[in-house]
Amino acid sequence: MEYRDTQGDVFHRDHPGYGGLHYTDSSGRNDIITSKVAVSKKNIAFYAETNLTLTTHLDNNWMLLLIDADNNPSTGWYGYDYLVNKEIKDKQNTTLMRYDEQKNKWINQGTVAYAYKGNQLELSIPRKLLGLEESQLTFDFKWSDNAGELNDLISLCTSGDTAPNRRFNYRCVWQEK
Repeated sequence: MEYRDTQGDVFHRDHPGYGGLHYTDSSGRNDIITSKVAVSKKNIAFYAETNLTLTTHLDNNWMLLLIDADNNPSTGWYGYDYLVNKEIKDKQNTTLMRYDEQKNKWINQGTVAYAYKGNQLELSIPRKLLGLEESQLTFDFKWSDNAGELNDLISLCTSGDTAPNRRFNYRCVWQEK
């Protein structure tokens, strides 16, 4: 399944505002334009493409993937149950984190292999880690690059880029054949 996002919506702002204020925002980094999902018996693969070469994985909040695995917006962190890339281990391995509502924080759930080159990023998550092992799946997801600190949902919207834009999600509906 392929999903598209607006190209060119990442730009730097440097503009005078009302009452002598001056607004500056140079957080736009990776402009996410295409996302893909593929489901196999054991894994769910995610792909993201940007309009230009990806920045380094060492950057803060680099190419985060948020997943609402249970389709319940009242659980998790503003509906998102899982987060990928918040703590990147190295050039090939990153973390899958699950939101723990009792502790009000992201907890390491496991290691996920990933690869990126040029303007393309791919990773594969075992379905078992996401609790998505049924023969019919529906889940939502969102990519975010260079969001501010993840204090609230709006922090995904005020800096960097998200795909899809703002507070929307992509939805993957899959059924085994």
